[in-house]
Amino acid sequence: MSMRLNLAKIEAALLESVRADPALIGTILVNVGQPHAGFSRETDMFADDYRTLIAIAEGRAEAEHGTTQWRRCYPWLATATGENDMQGYEFGYGPAFALDPAQVTAVAQGLAGEGWGSGAVRGDGVYEGFEALVPFYAAAAREGKSVVGGVT
Repeated sequence: MSMRLNLAKIEAALLESVRADPALIGTILVNVGQPHAGFSRETDMFADDYRTLIAIAEGRAEAEHGTTQWRRCYPWLATATGENDMQGYEFGYGPAFALDPAQVTAVAQGLAGEGWGSGAVRGDGVYEGFEALVPFYAAAAREGKSVVGGVT
């Protein structure tokens, strides 16, 4: 069984719409319905295998802290991957989540502070794979965007 972490950089105005109608997250993340203003599926999405992400985080937590409780060891990684859920809206394998621009900036800085590094983005501007998580959040912070996400 596959589990994919899906994230999207969105404009602050769209975040307000998402908070009013959380089901919009599904239309953003899985390309259902009309395209949303200020959002490009080609350059504003991040996707990675969630199980691989967990394995990396658990392995690092065990090596550095003697525990596999990665969410406790790396709270910024936990926030970046879904610890700030939207109550009452299930998406795929659990609740969807949303971060406003200030939270996105804090996450980008926090991920770097936790030492997650900054991998390369594919030549076509697509954020894919664990190494692109920090660049994805850093770009969202520079652009003043919000981030919504969930695991499918």
